[in-house]
Amino acid sequence: MAKKKRIRYAVPAKENHGRHASAMNTQRRKKRKSPDGISTNSLVFSASQGNNDEIFPEILKLYVPAGTRVADVTFGRGVFWRNVPKHQYEVLATDVRTGVDCRSLPYENDSVDCVVFDPPYMHTPGGTAHVNHQNYENYYGNNVASNGSAKKYHEAVLDLYFQASHEARRVLKPEGIYVVKCMDEVCANQQRLTHVELINEFCRHGFIVEDLFVLLRQNRPGVSRILRQVHARKNHSYFLVFRKSARARRVLRISHTSEHAQIPSIQLALDQMA
Repeated sequence: MAKKKRIRYAVPAKENHGRHASAMNTQRRKKRKSPDGISTNSLVFSASQGNNDEIFPEILKLYVPAGTRVADVTFGRGVFWRNVPKHQYEVLATDVRTGVDCRSLPYENDSVDCVVFDPPYMHTPGGTAHVNHQNYENYYGNNVASNGSAKKYHEAVLDLYFQASHEARRVLKPEGIYVVKCMDEVCANQQRLTHVELINEFCRHGFIVEDLFVLLRQNRPGVSRILRQVHARKNHSYFLVFRKSARARRVLRISHTSEHAQIPSIQLALDQMA
């Protein structure tokens, strides 16, 4: 009996290519590397309740690499550094007690990796209200002519911040970090959102905002005499983190030469959000 011929059907080229591609995709999926990292909630958060010496090391951990040169120009008693391991940074500790004014630093241009600034950030009403308020209050007092400014009260506070920021920008290396402590206040029955005023000014002069940390007081502040409360009592302060950036200066140059010179801050904000 004659054998029947076995008929073989050729697989179309396109179908065969499709099967091959599918097999390759399956192989790739099997060999895909698992993402690095672990799941955790042990993170640095933007708001916390505590003290300066608790939050400051966390800020350094995020933005200032170990071994870099840090100028704390309002060092005082070194409260910020209590929980930072010694020799982790090259700390240049100065303040007016050591004869160094934050508005005239003894460092060369582009020579420091990070500058830390924490001045008296509320206007001084006089009398005994701010006795012993930080070690350099008598020098940076903001209701007397000895502070070197023609301004008074909250405007003098801002003037100190602004002048110090220009000097910090001078000594910072490109992409250097500027850590600034501040607090909002009510002056002459008017809200002064200091952190907003500082951000707007610094961003006009070559800084980019990297972060904002809110530090909530552990105790409840009070007043000695009150008839009627008008504004919410401030019980938090801020750590602002800026970066000296060539990108910010480039955007500023573009905005100044633009026909729409009235919106440089909008352009700068959009560039930072990108």
